Amino acid sequence: MHPVFEAPGRLRWHFVGWASAGVVLGLIVRGMSQAGWLAATAFGLPMGLLAGAMALSAWYVSRAAVGRVAGTVLVAALVVAAIWAAAGQLWWQALETFGLIAPGARPSGFYVLLLLVGGLAYLVSVMGHFAWHAFEDSAASRRRAFESQIAHRDAELRALRAQVDPHFLFNSLNAISGLIGADPAQARLTCQRLADFLRESLAQGGAASIPLAREVALVEQYLQVEQVRFGARLQVHVTVPDDCRDVTVPPLLLQPLVENAVRHGVATTLDGGLIEIEARRAGARAVIVVSNPRDPDRERRGTGFGLEIVGRRLDAAFGGRAALFVDPGPGTFRVTVTVPIEESA
Repeated sequence: MHPVFEAPGRLRWHFVGWASAGVVLGLIVRGMSQAGWLAATAFGLPMGLLAGAMALSAWYVSRAAVGRVAGTVLVAALVVAAIWAAAGQLWWQALETFGLIAPGARPSGFYVLLLLVGGLAYLVSVMGHFAWHAFEDSAASRRRAFESQIAHRDAELRALRAQVDPHFLFNSLNAISGLIGADPAQARLTCQRLADFLRESLAQGGAASIPLAREVALVEQYLQVEQVRFGARLQVHVTVPDDCRDVTVPPLLLQPLVENAVRHGVATTLDGGLIEIEARRAGARAVIVVSNPRDPDRERRGTGFGLEIVGRRLDAAFGGRAALFVDPGPGTFRVTVTVPIEESA
């Protein structure tokens, strides 16, 4: 569709602009002839409006001028200018007939003047439309690139979520298998709590993001499963203030971190220990810290999958606006996640 007709009011302003150009044409004609103010305006204003109507074709010319830009535009400008100049001569004669312009007041070279003015005006109009097309193409290209980036990140997030679930299930089922022979009752309780957790995680896991309060609640359900196995050796302390509860994060973002805290922290420490999950605001960002006890002498070597997948999910969800920091202290292993605050709707 022609851009002049795409938005209300554009057509009106289009003709206002060309009418103003017609007034300028009238001033030029008055300066070159003996015509008065009324006659010059009566000639220039209608000619400006006619030029505005004919200039609408410049948009179609600019779209069609592909491969032979100069030739197409020049021919179109010449044809339109010739028609407009001929119409100007006829209109001048009509004004003479009506008595608004005295006979013989026509300036010398009148047709050539109109031809030059009309041609230049049409060329300017075509160049303006070329600039409009370039702007539209650039905007469309940026929009396609942005949509492609969003689609890529969505696909990566879906793939990463698909990796998180088997990782968690492997660890949970491995824990249950260790209880079946030693404590069948505990194994059944663990299975029940695992089923509750999976039911809740499936309800939330399909979303692109969930409130931090919901994410922490899912982690606490997981830790309840593990507490069946570890008993008093596994202690949990969670601090999520009210101003952090609605901060949005990808679902199951903290799950690999808490799994690591259990598997590489509590499980390898003789007396177990405390897993702490703490959230706080820091300006326009939320800081989430997961810490667990660490015994360097009994440390179990891992694959690094949990930390890697959290880092990749942060990058896919937030780009460079999120960060992951690991601090393996002598007695405490601490992981800090920083995310921009995007309140849930």
